[in-house]
Amino acid sequence: MTATARDASVVLYAYDAADGAKRWRQQIEFSRERRYPQFGGLIDGTVYLTDTRTDVLAVDASDGTLRWRVNLHERLGETVSDRFLTGSGRSADWFSLLPLATPDTVYIQSSYGVHGLNPEDGSEQWRIYLGDRNGDSHVLEDLGGLAVRANRVWASYGGPTPAVFTIEMFDGSPKVDRATAPLDQPGRPVVTSDGDVGIARQVVWSTDARETLAFGVAGGTGVTWQFPGLASSGAAAFSSLATDGERMFICEGHEQQELFVVYALRASTGGIEWVVRDSLSDRTVATASPAEFRLCQPVVAGDTLVVGYGTAPDQETGHGELIALSTSDGRERWRTDLPVAPRDVAVTADRLYVGGQKRGILAFATD
Repeated sequence: MTATARDASVVLYAYDAADGAKRWRQQIEFSRERRYPQFGGLIDGTVYLTDTRTDVLAVDASDGTLRWRVNLHERLGETVSDRFLTGSGRSADWFSLLPLATPDTVYIQSSYGVHGLNPEDGSEQWRIYLGDRNGDSHVLEDLGGLAVRANRVWASYGGPTPAVFTIEMFDGSPKVDRATAPLDQPGRPVVTSDGDVGIARQVVWSTDARETLAFGVAGGTGVTWQFPGLASSGAAAFSSLATDGERMFICEGHEQQELFVVYALRASTGGIEWVVRDSLSDRTVATASPAEFRLCQPVVAGDTLVVGYGTAPDQETGHGELIALSTSDGRERWRTDLPVAPRDVAVTADRLYVGGQKRGILAFATD
């Protein structure tokens, strides 16, 4: 499924996973102009998404029918003071939403805190306020994302103070721990099956990681490790994190050394297990320019890590490369050039799908 923005509306397209044929097209009106949807997952035939600001939507994956739509900001306003939603002198444009769907609950991260919605009708089952009731910082900013495991929820924010919240849910009585994040823009938490949590800088385009590229956090104990990468030696582009349950994987692009670097970190300590360096000298690309170079989201498929990068990402399709590495030792298994600049990678039992930074979808057989 892909989406394109058209002024105050978004058009969703669904394609057949086997042959790429277009299955349906659905135009959805958004309350703000030029907003791109944030997808929260496909669960039991329903796609959950937000307009990033006020509304949560559920779309039937078979035909694009809108199953339900909830203006969460408006519903909160019926019972919650405005200063906890938009702050003093601010409009609803300051309110933000990010979704994460599970079979039992659609979790929503907002500028207020974390909400649990009923997947059937979007009704709010519970909410947890995460701001400062006694101070001036009533509204949370720069939403990084959510992670959910068993009875725990993690939520990261960039402001007013960068932080990661760990919420333990037992018998309807949540316990909330807060750790100050060593990044000004923490991204989505990544959690292993053992509960190890890693977070990298929120990636929009090439940026400066400064002294910390990724860090680990544990509920109640705060930040447990920090990984600086090679930021001091000319790193300019950074990816999100991926995990195989034991390791965290993250990529960097280096302008001065003309390198694409992949790290495997021990999830519990942040220690380096292996590093792969790939030369970019023949690409003649400035990794510090988001118009010339962007890294794609790394993804783990079994014992294989798929990483990649794109050049000329703002052109119609751009172009790029995917590389498959062994998760255990970083040995290369295959690589392939792409007629798109890759942004997202998804793996199923028999296909590997690549979504472009601007547009375009590719499908590869996993063998």
